[in-house]
Amino acid sequence: MQLCKKQKNVQWLAGFLLAALAVHTTGAPVIVTEDDLLTDIPMVTSVTHMDQTLLQTPASVTIIDRETIQASTAVALIDLFRMVPGFQSYFVNGARMGVTYHALGDEYPRRLEVKVDGRSVYESLFSSVDWSMIGVSLDDIEYIEIVRGANASADGSNAFLASINIVTRSPLLDSGWTFTSQLGSAETRNAALTYAGTIGAINHRTSLNFTSNNGFDDSFYLGKPLSVDDNSETFSATFRGLWTPTAQDNIEFQVGLSNSSQGIGEKTFTDRDLAYQYQYLNWSHLSQKGNKVQMILYHNDLEFTDPAAPLRLSDAIGVPDTSPYWPLPGLPDKVFFDQPSRGTSERWDLELRSTTQLSDDLRAVNGAAIRYDNVQNSAFFDTPDSLSQTSYRAYTNLEWTLSPDLVLNGGLIVENPDKSNTYASYRIAANYEHRPDHIFRVAMNRSFRAPTLLESNQRSLVRYNENIILDASVITVDDLDNEELNSYEIGYLATFNSNKVNLDIRLFNEKMTDVIGERRNSFPDLDNFVNIRDNNDFLDVRGAEVQLLYKPDSHFLMRAHYEYSDINGETLYRAPPTLEIRDLDEYGLRHTAGLLMNYKFSSGISISSMISHRSKMKYFRGSYADAHTRVDLKAAKQWQVKRSVIDLSLTVQSVGDAYIEFYDFNTFGTRYIFGLKATFP
Repeated sequence: MQLCKKQKNVQWLAGFLLAALAVHTTGAPVIVTEDDLLTDIPMVTSVTHMDQTLLQTPASVTIIDRETIQASTAVALIDLFRMVPGFQSYFVNGARMGVTYHALGDEYPRRLEVKVDGRSVYESLFSSVDWSMIGVSLDDIEYIEIVRGANASADGSNAFLASINIVTRSPLLDSGWTFTSQLGSAETRNAALTYAGTIGAINHRTSLNFTSNNGFDDSFYLGKPLSVDDNSETFSATFRGLWTPTAQDNIEFQVGLSNSSQGIGEKTFTDRDLAYQYQYLNWSHLSQKGNKVQMILYHNDLEFTDPAAPLRLSDAIGVPDTSPYWPLPGLPDKVFFDQPSRGTSERWDLELRSTTQLSDDLRAVNGAAIRYDNVQNSAFFDTPDSLSQTSYRAYTNLEWTLSPDLVLNGGLIVENPDKSNTYASYRIAANYEHRPDHIFRVAMNRSFRAPTLLESNQRSLVRYNENIILDASVITVDDLDNEELNSYEIGYLATFNSNKVNLDIRLFNEKMTDVIGERRNSFPDLDNFVNIRDNNDFLDVRGAEVQLLYKPDSHFLMRAHYEYSDINGETLYRAPPTLEIRDLDEYGLRHTAGLLMNYKFSSGISISSMISHRSKMKYFRGSYADAHTRVDLKAAKQWQVKRSVIDLSLTVQSVGDAYIEFYDFNTFGTRYIFGLKATFP
């Protein structure tokens, strides 16, 4: 089949840009430059809470640094995860975003821990992360650590499949004012104002952020016009302070708030208002022997309101109460949903952690923590009362250097939610350096994920009165168990040419049992069935990931990745006596790939190309999606004006044909985004 003219132009434009980037790699003699002498050795803390090089970590890690973020074509935060092997990122609605790894990615992805500066932003009420409310813009980020694989032994139950830690910029790295703005397609209107300075002995970084877009364009569903009302506006303010009262003590504190109005839904939409706030304190003390003690305390609070949409029962079922087919003989018609639906989700978390050098070849991190969660929403839980849970966790991670060539890592966490049994997750890994900067890693994880308050307590019912249930959508069984993961991996990590080339290969097998899903069952309501939340899913995921980073100097950057996964899974769709078991294979991505190339000219001009590919799949609770390759392009120019710096950019996302995101009426077409950044010291 011949390509259409538009597709040919896209390929020509992408090829031209990639060819231009490749010019740098030929025709010049290789010499030692200042870049070779100043190359950083990436340090990772998310895997064990110890500072480790990538060659020491017991898991595969992707680091997205500030240079990569600036070089990328990302407009939203989740765009960055298209550069990570095994990750899926997508828009459910214009402001409702999803990120998942290796497993079922629905409208509220679970099983992935997300932290900002070590503070979990995972919400029990939705059993997920609301990416629009965490109050972090791309310019706020210093780097992101992504642990590709189970990390429960360090981060606890939520890090069932992987974990993400977003590290924001330190107040010590900036000075003065920074203004950024983005305008473009989908009525994108983003702006941020940041000031970094001092208040007495406190260094601080204060940011105001505003984002707005009108979501996806109107579309068609089953041949009929569909108005996609998923526009959104979000405002956030954050303050990060740093105080060093002594040479051994460091105190970091943060406060932030966000307010958002966003259209959400599937085919029918409602405007959801959200209000979010957090407070965070991290005190660390470094002893003269180099040991460290930390106390981390944070509080998250989320509130949401869905507006009322009054509905008469007769309109819902299409039968008047005067009809002989009226399902409630002797009872009159009634209006439902005449009050807004409100919900809250609150978390307090206190953690004590110590890092100790036990001997020349043995060091350890030990920690203990207590967490309190409280949620409330009458539509989810069939009660106006709030539900709460206090959980405890204690962990240890050990690093034992048996020889210069062999490092062993072991991690164990014990968690005890009240009203539930105690469970333990662990990891064992060995890293063998068979030649300098070339290591083989073998690792084994056994992890458990406890149900969230929503998962273990949901009873979504529509009642006529206390005794009559008109509709039951989701009910959780009384004895919901923990999910279990047993995973094995073999990794190969190597650096070449004085750390200019980094290669990461991971072979994995992840078996998940007692996975929390939903099965259908009969129920005495108007439609005679209900979804029962139970441990009724099984998944076996095996495959390979390859990640390559090439950075010969400060001008050129290339990142590439490929992932193959074979997902075999089953779900008990209907329980006996009408037994029905369905496959889950179609809900996994078999192939994903990505390529980022960036070249910065001495004149201040920077050009980038970012290509990402996915194979065909079906979004869990979403639509089928054909295989698609997305091409993004970006050009930027920087000027130095006295002591100020001005950056202008043009980003073109999804050059070429449109593709669908999650729902088949969400068409992501070509988008043009103009960017401005001005820094005034």
